[in-house]
Amino acid sequence: MPWKGLKLHIIILSLLIGIGIIFGAQQMHRKYYIERPVNNVLSADEAIESYRLENEGGTLLISVKIKGDAGLMVPYQGIRKNLEQVMGSRSYVLELDDQRDDILDRVWYKSQYAVYQAQVRGSFIEMAEIINREASMNDVEADITIDQEYIYLRLRHEDCTLDKIIPRGAGGYSGDHMLVAGGSAND
Repeated sequence: MPWKGLKLHIIILSLLIGIGIIFGAQQMHRKYYIERPVNNVLSADEAIESYRLENEGGTLLISVKIKGDAGLMVPYQGIRKNLEQVMGSRSYVLELDDQRDDILDRVWYKSQYAVYQAQVRGSFIEMAEIINREASMNDVEADITIDQEYIYLRLRHEDCTLDKIIPRGAGGYSGDHMLVAGGSAND
């Protein structure tokens, strides 16, 4: 149907084709320039048991489960380093998946105050003593490591693990995931 010399159905069809091309190009960019390199990096890492990628509002959510027999600090540092190289300045959320049971949750619940106190005061020896005491009373193995940025805590009980990475500076996000943009944590 012409409208002052213009064919409306051709204009609408052209607009839809243009939108389709833009959407398709965006999907291909995400798949081939973001997700494929991330998949290659994560699948090559022997410390990773499994991983999952999701796109949430333009931010890539990367959920990683580190093998139960591995430590936590060295694999996590390697994963972060590799992701920073692949992602560049694009933001992403790196989240740790673990397999908790009630005993591990209870040990964490009873130990977390010492962890947060150590986060603020730097009382790491006292923190380690409290965590190890709670862990041994519940037949749980505790692996506690510290670097300049984080406190790494991995609790193991039978086939279950609980993983926590807590920023050392007070006021940082305390949890098992962090938003990373441009290769550094947004604390």
